[in-house]
Amino acid sequence: MSSESRRRLICRCMGVASPRVFEAIRAHGLTSVAEVTKAVRAGGGCGVCHPEIEEILADVRGEPVDPSVALENQLVCRLETTSRVEGSVASLIGPRLEPFGARVESVHVDGLAVRVRLGGASDPAAAALVGEKLRKYVCEDLEVEIEDS
Repeated sequence: MSSESRRRLICRCMGVASPRVFEAIRAHGLTSVAEVTKAVRAGGGCGVCHPEIEEILADVRGEPVDPSVALENQLVCRLETTSRVEGSVASLIGPRLEPFGARVESVHVDGLAVRVRLGGASDPAAAALVGEKLRKYVCEDLEVEIEDS
């Protein structure tokens, strides 16, 4: 599976998703992590995403990527993204749901798709708040689905 087919949050610090990285590399002929960082900010924080950016650069150049490196990148990405989403829900979003009588019961992250199950009072404003704040605090490219329990 090419890294392009895996839509994911590449840079959790700066909230940059893989489609933006691919687009910038192709549009501007970028060839290094530093150039990607300058163009879209990905890689400008902690640096954990640098191997993923290198993988995308290799993919665009048509170069093979060691399957073990791709798997490690995928696992780190999944763990880091889930942690970022869950942390944002717990500390920044959950408390804002209390006035609605709603609460987050579960969160599932798969690439850029986030499914949140709300419990308590069913309020469309609470659901809208969750989606809006996840896109603000984590990544504007998240596809947020809200379910009522």
